[in-house]
Amino acid sequence: MVLAAAFVLRLVAAHFLGAWQDVDGRTAWEWGYEQACVAQSLAEGRGFGDPWGAGSGPTAWLAPIYPALLALLMAIFGGVSNATAAALIIIQSAADAVTCVLLAQLAIGLGFRRAARPAAYLWALYPLAVWNATHTVWDTSLVAFALTLFLSRLFAPGRVPGRPPSRGRAARLGLGYGALLLLNPAPIVLFPVVLWELGGGRLGMRAARGALAFGAAAGLVCLPWMIRNQAVVGTSGLRSNLGVELMIGNHDRSIGWSEAFKYNASHVETERDRYRALGEVAYSRECRERAGEWIAAHPGAFARLVLRRARLYWLSEPPPVDVRETAGQAAAGDSLSWIKYASFLAVALGGLAGLVLLRREGARQRALLLGMLLLFGLPYYLTHVSERYRFPVDPLLVLLCAQAAIAMASARAAVDRAGEERLHCRLRALRSPDDAGSHPGRRPAAAVAWAEWSKTSESPSAASRT
Repeated sequence: MVLAAAFVLRLVAAHFLGAWQDVDGRTAWEWGYEQACVAQSLAEGRGFGDPWGAGSGPTAWLAPIYPALLALLMAIFGGVSNATAAALIIIQSAADAVTCVLLAQLAIGLGFRRAARPAAYLWALYPLAVWNATHTVWDTSLVAFALTLFLSRLFAPGRVPGRPPSRGRAARLGLGYGALLLLNPAPIVLFPVVLWELGGGRLGMRAARGALAFGAAAGLVCLPWMIRNQAVVGTSGLRSNLGVELMIGNHDRSIGWSEAFKYNASHVETERDRYRALGEVAYSRECRERAGEWIAAHPGAFARLVLRRARLYWLSEPPPVDVRETAGQAAAGDSLSWIKYASFLAVALGGLAGLVLLRREGARQRALLLGMLLLFGLPYYLTHVSERYRFPVDPLLVLLCAQAAIAMASARAAVDRAGEERLHCRLRALRSPDDAGSHPGRRPAAAVAWAEWSKTSESPSAASRT
């Protein structure tokens, strides 16, 4: 039920917000930036390259899966077109709807059974999930889906917490993790937490064998892409642009937010000329050196930027003070910006409440969730941030929101029960034989009150007749 409702909601939103109706006539860059430009190069038989549509040649700027998906859709539906955009929205909406079900499975696997259904419905209604599935031509929604799928298998309900998995299961998880990294390498920062869970929270030969099987399987999936990058571009990494991301976010005019359009080779002609002259890998290395020199010369400013980026990553900024613009419109005057900001902030605060309210027996789950949430944001604290960078772990925050709601409802019910028990005790004391015996032949007022209260509280039908 929740899967169908989430899917229909996203398609309705896409239709009324005009997500696919005006794509005809756009360039690949105007529609989907680097992802669409690389996809167009693939669809036209020019190979995996040209991330800015400027004839820059082979690239390792992006991981391969999402551009390959876009290239397939372009080949089927005739390049950048309304039909291509509609097909992509349907795929992303379907994946995002399935995330609801996966999130419920993850909740059960973590021991939050009562939070499973509320978490699924919260994700179905989450405004940012609807927006990214229908308007973001990037891997954002698919990474959230794939990461939730992986975690739902890692914390599968049938596992025994604290016991390392078999080598076969560890290897299967490694294959899934490798595929996830080929969609987007960002989840690689979760590797320590994954290994800790695979080891059952302890060291030992069985844990080591499982970790080795996991790492070998993940490496096996990624190896062909790494070999291709080394042979064609000159780097064995999954992506080549970390140095550029460091440079974009660390300089005298940095505000913490992603401002690639001001400093990246995608927008700045002098930077693009430098990219062409040096080649992609050497250019990225030079950018890393420039960022490193600035950080070394301005350690205090860098520390302040790290703190600001951490705050923006988790809490964003209210539209009235947000300096960014969308299609020339300030955030303060854009109603969608207010909706996105409110939902972004609410999920962060609800997730924090969920972590705090986890009972003592949930200490292991709290440590695992906290570790994943903090680690995932680490690269962005050091480079630059955007709201969509946090989105792949938003399912975890939504799950914690549901758990917080369940915990608060349980606490309220416990308080109500305790109040009723105290009232029962007081009324029983008033109904004692000593009270009745001091006035023969007459029922005390307290006893009358007890009788009336008992009659109405124990008999719903009697209460409804009065």
